[in-house]
Amino acid sequence: MRRAFGNKREKRLGRRWKSGIYFHLSLKIVKSAFELPWDGEIATGKRLIRGRSWSGEGKITFVEVSLDDGKTWSKVSLREPNITKAWVRWDLEWDARPGRYGLRARATDDQGNTQPDKIPFNEEGYSHWAVVTHPIKVV
Repeated sequence: MRRAFGNKREKRLGRRWKSGIYFHLSLKIVKSAFELPWDGEIATGKRLIRGRSWSGEGKITFVEVSLDDGKTWSKVSLREPNITKAWVRWDLEWDARPGRYGLRARATDDQGNTQPDKIPFNEEGYSHWAVVTHPIKVV
């Protein structure tokens, strides 16, 4: 098991550390985000939707985006530079039609790590890396 802190911190936290409650703090998980206002509005028509993905374990190899709350997925174009353990920018061309949408993005790195749909609950709320539905309204 990987550790985020040295032995002093582990001893102080005691059983809670050993039980795995804090283990997720040491993980460098794959994450993605849209470069859009949360629950915002965009105009109808052809749009270039942008976002970013990151992995602390490797290089992002591909990103998939869903425009329909995860029912269907399409690969998007990664932009350069795409560097190991760094954010990579990506683009998606979308002919947006009026309505409310739940956009989702999930990335995969060269170590085989992919963002999950759900993660285990942790009471501290740290390290949220699951796919998030990003609400957007097209007007």
